[in-house]
Amino acid sequence: MKYSVKMIVRYTVETGEVFLEESILMLEAASFDDAYSKAEKYVEEDGLFEYDNLFGKKVRKQVISYVDCFSVYDDPDDVLEVYSTIRRSSEQLPEDVIVSVLENSCTRSEMLPLRQWADPDDPEEMELIERGITASDSNR
Repeated sequence: MKYSVKMIVRYTVETGEVFLEESILMLEAASFDDAYSKAEKYVEEDGLFEYDNLFGKKVRKQVISYVDCFSVYDDPDDVLEVYSTIRRSSEQLPEDVIVSVLENSCTRSEMLPLRQWADPDDPEEMELIERGITASDSNR
């Protein structure tokens, strides 16, 4: 059976910048426990816990939580739901506030400190790199 495991990953750049990633792995497993074990094994085998970014700064990657596991039960004909989570809120927040909180993602340029190589087909990105601008610089 297919399962998806959601994990939270923290990236810490030598410059002090910190990024959080919600990552979802889809895998074949016999049970929820087996799915978590396989996700942990995958992360260990990936082995990319520290690397140099394209500015030559160290980036440290750490899984801080295996948050949830989802049993994928849909028939994969056309659309396949690989993960779903429901959050409970004790407040009646306006939709724009909810969307803002849940969609607060990094822009492409803000993610440059995590990248190991540049996209040579992106002139804006290449210019930022040539000028040595990092996410913290470009947000000022």
